[in-house]
Amino acid sequence: MLDLENFRRYLEDIGFGAIQNYIAYLNSLINILNQIDEYQALNDQDKVVKFANANNEFKNEFDQHHKYANNNTFNDFRSGARKYVEFLNNSTIEEESQNMINIKNIILYGAPGVGKTHNYKNIISMIEDGKSQNEIFDVVSKNQHVDLKNDAFESIKKEKRVEFVTFHQSYSYEDFIEGFRPNESGNIELEDGIFKRLSLNALNKIRESELKHISFDEAYDILRGMYFNNELEPLYSVSDIEIVINDFKEKSLKVQSKSAKDEQYVKKNDLEVVVNAILKNLVGKPSDIRRLEVKKDTFSLSGYYFPIGNKIVEIIKNNKIDVEKEKNFYIVIDEINRGNISKIFGELITLIEEDKRDVYEVTLPYSKEKFKVPSNLYIIATMNSTDKSIATIDIALRRRFTFLKMKPNEDLILHVKAKKLFNSLNKFIKDNLNEDYMLGHSYFMKIQTTEDLEFVKEYKIKPLLEEYFYADDENHDNAMKILNKEDSDE
Repeated sequence: MLDLENFRRYLEDIGFGAIQNYIAYLNSLINILNQIDEYQALNDQDKVVKFANANNEFKNEFDQHHKYANNNTFNDFRSGARKYVEFLNNSTIEEESQNMINIKNIILYGAPGVGKTHNYKNIISMIEDGKSQNEIFDVVSKNQHVDLKNDAFESIKKEKRVEFVTFHQSYSYEDFIEGFRPNESGNIELEDGIFKRLSLNALNKIRESELKHISFDEAYDILRGMYFNNELEPLYSVSDIEIVINDFKEKSLKVQSKSAKDEQYVKKNDLEVVVNAILKNLVGKPSDIRRLEVKKDTFSLSGYYFPIGNKIVEIIKNNKIDVEKEKNFYIVIDEINRGNISKIFGELITLIEEDKRDVYEVTLPYSKEKFKVPSNLYIIATMNSTDKSIATIDIALRRRFTFLKMKPNEDLILHVKAKKLFNSLNKFIKDNLNEDYMLGHSYFMKIQTTEDLEFVKEYKIKPLLEEYFYADDENHDNAMKILNKEDSDE
């Protein structure tokens, strides 16, 4: 059955004049198509879609099944069908837009044991499943059980689209973004941090989905593999002089012309600029490189950059890919409040904002590379509200993240006595401390027997209560009385 009411609204919204005519066309069209063999097995919507794509050769058969004398009837009906298909496509785009999760930076916070680690996996799985933003946030904030039909999280782990890191006092910008590190030989070299690596991988996927071919990084790695496997054919300059590659590193190539004595370095980041310019037909000869935004020493080495860049372009064009949809990447930061946020993120604290993604870029201090945060990278962090109150979090962090509070959920505890103890202790903790210190349900979820309950009480709950009420003898004693009440046992 056709959705003619919403179709009518769509035509009104776009200011279309012949609304009644098009509604009439579609009503009559279905009756006509029902008489034609190849349409009879289709539902009404598929009939209209198929007819909208019908060519003029179908006109003769169509004309045999209607009573209209007008020679333009076929074209009028087809125009109505095509307008309905336009409405369907527009509705699909709106539905996809509603299902998109626009918030890219999320912090899950709450007391220990409320399921923060469990729920970051749920968030990722629901994003991959195409759940709407409202549905995801509603499920997570209520700590509901999520029944996912596929192994989305395990799948993205295998595809290396998720990274996990824990912040601490010694964690730094050099660990997270980029910094100098000793290599296996003991030499100091610049190394990308976990956030930069994942961001570049995410950005490459965006480029692949737009251009339908492999990224520069992947092509560079293919060329590097050809070099190490002795599969690389000789490269020649425009003056037909052979260029010899003496070393091929992750960030640079050591090259030498057969007619020169000295070796030169071709840097990967400048080579990428050249390759992108060749792909856009902005560079057709070595001298064109002077117009690009690259370092000055690159100009003098354009005779090397151009042929090597052309070889990478050849690899890219020979490796077309079929990208179904843009893939998301995720970095999970555990205990985000334990690190020095301003120090770790540095200048990128601005770039992680949703409206700055893909647009704003900065020059990184060590590599001097241009860098931006892609829109398909999600930052999901966790923090214990007992470690630091949410009110004392860096204002820059608070403004750029959406905070989801995780609360204990007694419905997830099946053992009756464990649930009773859970509720009694949490009421006492809330009244004498605050709800940020309430016990999480995960402490009690696996309890099945009296022995299980006693073990949890002695080795998990008791030490926590001693820490909570340290130097507060009265409340400590009262908490212990609740913990050891006889009616909490089976």
